[in-house]
Amino acid sequence: MKNLFLILLLSVAVFPLTAQQTDFEKFLADKPGVSIEETGPPNAKFAKGYVLFITQPLDHKHPEKGTFRQRVWVSLRDTVDAHPVVMVTEGYSANRNYECEPANLLNANQVIVEHRYFSKSVPDTLDWQYLTVEQAATDHHEIVKLLKPFFKGKWITTGVSKGGQTAIYFRAFFPDDVDVTIPYVAPINFAREDQRIYDFFHHVGTKEVRDKIHDFQKLVLEKRDTMMLMMKEQAKAKGWTFRMGYDKAFDIAVLEYPFSFWQWGHDAASIPENTATAREIFDHFTKVSGFSYECDQEWEKIKPFFYQAYKELGYYSYVPGDLKPLIKGFEEDTISSDIFAPGGDTLRYIPETMQFVMKSLKKHDPEIIAIAGEVDPWGSTSLIVDDIPNAYKFVKPGGCHMTRIYNLPDEMKKEVYELLEKWTGEKVK
Repeated sequence: MKNLFLILLLSVAVFPLTAQQTDFEKFLADKPGVSIEETGPPNAKFAKGYVLFITQPLDHKHPEKGTFRQRVWVSLRDTVDAHPVVMVTEGYSANRNYECEPANLLNANQVIVEHRYFSKSVPDTLDWQYLTVEQAATDHHEIVKLLKPFFKGKWITTGVSKGGQTAIYFRAFFPDDVDVTIPYVAPINFAREDQRIYDFFHHVGTKEVRDKIHDFQKLVLEKRDTMMLMMKEQAKAKGWTFRMGYDKAFDIAVLEYPFSFWQWGHDAASIPENTATAREIFDHFTKVSGFSYECDQEWEKIKPFFYQAYKELGYYSYVPGDLKPLIKGFEEDTISSDIFAPGGDTLRYIPETMQFVMKSLKKHDPEIIAIAGEVDPWGSTSLIVDDIPNAYKFVKPGGCHMTRIYNLPDEMKKEVYELLEKWTGEKVK
């Protein structure tokens, strides 16, 4: 008995549970509609990790219309009260726990919220009318309201791309819920298909590089028969299917090439010449653009995004121009991406949503640090910070969609750190 007591004592000494960790479980124990499961933290810098499922109304204005369970990851530092909290507003699914950049910089606790209608946060019936910017923002408001009594430090929201959009929208609808918002490479589009994105491709980079991209698109289309055989082999190996048919999927992949090239920061020197082998051409093409974007399997995962894009968020279409004679799947001069959206061209875009977002930001002047890349197509529609004195935008020269605080030029990085320290009261690592 004495030895057993000693073993138990040693186990508590070696693997102690801090008061904050046990208190978090106790804190949620009596909260209705919340389940909690302990998981591993994202890395050794956190002491504890949890996944929560929080019951949310489909319609926050009419809770009687039904509910869904929203997945939330929570990671705690060793002493919770000594740290702020960063909430990541994912724009899509959140299938794993990880540490985001602001949480690392501020040594913060962390909350990651999966977006409604994605992955595990999907209602039993996909009634698209409840997939709106306001409903999603209210989801985040309810989560902050639930957790704020436990996390008493400064609150920072952040997200990348659509997640960054989501963070901005949340701040527009609930400007006082958090203290700082850091959207990364996040567009704010003002039209169903924003003209600024088309204009971007006429000016980005040099004319020499733009011409090289165009010539490569033409080369792929001219070698269509050979490329199509390779496409079908790849699709069979990966289990891809194309409800739109191979010709349309092929055409869209080719027309998507410039967007993907600039978005992900590819090197123009990597573009094959006309003398390259078919395999070299295909391998480069699929590395930059490829066919996963067009396949049914990917569409099933992200179709809620396309619904949102053509209802409130805005997106872009394709203009083949002088490539049109080589296009086989489409007759139109402009090919809309609404073919990916549930409802397609019957969806009515609601411009009032983005008008409200910008009006609210200008009125409430929230603390925002927007990060963008110069050659990222989504940088062409990034947040306009004019008339929002507390909103700052940092555009990395030559930066793509992978632009982050850590890879900004030193002077920009210094400014970001100073703002973070001023607004949070925390020393940036």
